[in-house]
Amino acid sequence: MRPKTNFNDEFAKSVVGDSRLLLHVCCAPCLATALEKLRGKEVVCLFFNPNIRPRKEFEKRKQAVLKLVELANAGEFGEGFERISVVVPEQEESQFFDAVKGMERLGEHSERCSCCMRARLLFAFDYAKKNGFLHFATTLTSSPHKSAEAINAWGKEIGGDAYLTSDFKKQNGALFAREICDKHNIFRQNYCGCDLDRKAFDPFFIGDVLIPSRLLLAPMAGYTDVGFRHIAKLCGAGLTYTEMVSAKALAMGSEKTKLLLETTYIEVPKAVQLFGSDVESFCNAALHPDIQKFDILDINMGCPMPKIVKNGDGSALMDRPDEAEKLIRAVVACAKMPVTVKFRKANSTEQTIEFAKMCERAGASAITVHGRTREQLYGGKSDRKIVGQIVCAVDIPVIYSGDILSAEEAEQVMAETGVAAVMIGRGAVGNPGIFGKPILPKDAILLQARTSAKFLGEKQTMLDLKKHLVAYFKGERNATEIRKKLIEVDSISELENVLFDL
Repeated sequence: MRPKTNFNDEFAKSVVGDSRLLLHVCCAPCLATALEKLRGKEVVCLFFNPNIRPRKEFEKRKQAVLKLVELANAGEFGEGFERISVVVPEQEESQFFDAVKGMERLGEHSERCSCCMRARLLFAFDYAKKNGFLHFATTLTSSPHKSAEAINAWGKEIGGDAYLTSDFKKQNGALFAREICDKHNIFRQNYCGCDLDRKAFDPFFIGDVLIPSRLLLAPMAGYTDVGFRHIAKLCGAGLTYTEMVSAKALAMGSEKTKLLLETTYIEVPKAVQLFGSDVESFCNAALHPDIQKFDILDINMGCPMPKIVKNGDGSALMDRPDEAEKLIRAVVACAKMPVTVKFRKANSTEQTIEFAKMCERAGASAITVHGRTREQLYGGKSDRKIVGQIVCAVDIPVIYSGDILSAEEAEQVMAETGVAAVMIGRGAVGNPGIFGKPILPKDAILLQARTSAKFLGEKQTMLDLKKHLVAYFKGERNATEIRKKLIEVDSISELENVLFDL
C-alpha cells in the first residue's frame, strides 16, 4: 500500500491499530499544532530541516522537538501520547542546497522558498516509503509560509493530499500550540530559520536599484578597500560602500583618491560615499568618469571625526540644515544615479527627525541613520528607538547603522524598528561571513590580500591588511600567537606560508 499524505481530521481518524504514521516535523511549534490529531496513534516524527543555518540554530530547534515529544510521552498533555517518537536523519545539506541554489531569494512564498519546501516534503515522503510507513503527513503548512495550495499540489504529485489543517496562528484543536510553547518555554520562531528566508536576505530597492540583501557593508575609512569589499560581496553583502572619498580631492584629480574607487567584477551593486560641503566640487565629483560605474552615490553627513568636522563637512552639516538641503538638491539634480544620505542622531529627537524629512524633501532615495550623536563618536549604545521614529516619519527606505555584530541582531533591529536594511561595519571586520555565507579565515585573508594587491600593490596591501588580521581568528585557540605571526609578515608569499602552516 502506498503512503497517503493527507492529514486532515478524517485521515487522522483512519490511522488506527498498529499502523505507524511518519509525520514530517519542521519545528516544535508546528508539531504542537498536530498534537491533538496524534492522540492514541503510533507516530514517528521525522525532523528534517537541512535549510536551517547555522548549526547551533538547527540543534536548538531539534532539542525543542525532542523536549515536546518527551513532555507528550510523560503525560503532560493527557493520555494517548505514549507512542510518539523522533528520528533525525542525515540532513544532506549540500544535496539540498544544490536543489535550491538556482532559485532567486525573494522572501516568503517565493520560488526559492517553494522549492525549499518541496524538496523537504519529497525527501520525507521518500523516507516513509523506504522505511515501510503506510501513512505520511507533514507540518509544513503550519510554518510561517503556510502555502497550503502548493503543499496540496505537491502531495497529489506523490500520491495524495499533504495539507495539515491545524494552524499555529489560529490555535486550532483542543491543545493550543501557543499555550504549550509558552508554558514549557519551547522556542517559537518568527521565520523558518534558514538563510533562504530571513528578511535580512530579502531584496529591496533604493531608487531604481535592486539590492539583493538587506545586510549592507558600511563605508569605513581604512577598512573598506577593494579587497575587503570583494570578500564582503562574496559572502553575501547586498550593497558595498567605498571608504569615505573627498569630493573636492576627486574633482581636483587626485590620483590617490582614485585608488579608493577601484572595484572588482562581483561588486554589484556598489555605492560610493563622498564627503564635502562645497556644492560645485560635489557636483563635479558626481559627474567624474570614475564615479559613473557606481550604482548609488551616498553623501556623508555623519562623520564625527574632528579633522572632518572642523572643515564644515560630515556631521557638521547637520548644524546647517539649509546648506545640507541645498547640497543634496544639487547632487540629486546632477548625479546619474540614486543619491542617499548618511547622518547621525542629533542632540534632540525633533532635530533628528526633521533632518531626515529634509533629506527626503531634497530628493534623497534613502537615508542611513547612525544612532549615536557626534559627541559619542563610537562609544555608548546606538539608539534604535529614534531610528524607528524616523521610519514612521518618512516614506523612503531607512537604513540602520550601529552595533550590529550578527545577522540575528540585524533581524532583531529590523523587527524592532521597521528599517529597510541594516549597515554593518566593525561587526564585519574579521567576520565577513556575517553577511550570510561563511568563509574560512585563511581563505578570506588570502583572497583579500591577492585582490587588493592587483589594484593597490603588494606593499600597500600588506600595510592595510594588518588591521584586518588582528580581527580574524577571534575566539580561536592560540589566537594571540596566530595574530603575532601574521602581523609580522611583509609579503603575500610569507602570508601564504604562515596560513598554510596553521
